[in-house]
Amino acid sequence: MQVFLSHRENEEGKKYALALREELAILGVDTIIASHLIHPGADWAQKLLEHLEASSALLCIASRGYTDSAWCQQEIGWAIGRNIPALWIRYDSAEHSTGFLKSKQDFIPSEPLDEAEIARGVGTWLAMEPRTRKETRAMLLRALTFSNTYQQTQDIAHVLATLDSLTDDEWKQIDDAAANNRQVREAFFYSGRKKSASLVTVTKWLRRELNKPAKTEWSRNLPVAVLQRRRRGPRQPTRPPMNSDETTSSDSRGSTR
Repeated sequence: MQVFLSHRENEEGKKYALALREELAILGVDTIIASHLIHPGADWAQKLLEHLEASSALLCIASRGYTDSAWCQQEIGWAIGRNIPALWIRYDSAEHSTGFLKSKQDFIPSEPLDEAEIARGVGTWLAMEPRTRKETRAMLLRALTFSNTYQQTQDIAHVLATLDSLTDDEWKQIDDAAANNRQVREAFFYSGRKKSASLVTVTKWLRRELNKPAKTEWSRNLPVAVLQRRRRGPRQPTRPPMNSDETTSSDSRGSTR
């Protein structure tokens, strides 16, 4: 899946775009940052359109001044005119969606500097959006199959947990991933409360989450499954946490790129 990152061409806009690009790669999402792909002397407008046409969705990285950018507004208009889904990510509280996007719920990160959390929220949106749902499911399962860190497995599982259900074939892909990839098989979540907390494999946790009542609403900030905070610690903890309901084991962040 390819997603276009629409951002203001200044230091802040580029910083957010690059950080989000790295985190989305963990979920298997290919991202386009036009300024990094258009070479000197190229027809800027033509190349921009080519990249937009090749994208399944557009993400509006609404940092300070984004709304005032004529280029950004044209990118949004082009996407909407061609029925490409667009999501407004409000990095700056003063930036609000405009035009046809104004009727859509903005994505308001609880912590604008936590790009990993934002990426999971984007993954959830892509998985819930009818025009990208099928492609996103295949992308997530492919990324899980080739996961190269426990944290990557956990991030993908959090997004998969927001789906209504998985087919038998999709569960088989998950079981095969666990059987053939130790980064999937040996990834765990803590589950339970305080002293009774226990380690549960990610695949078992995922089955449990998908057996809960269906989630019907997209929260104003982030989906419930995405809001679960990541705690940094040893790759595989040896004892349950004492002050939280659910924490994840983690190693340093990895990438599929």
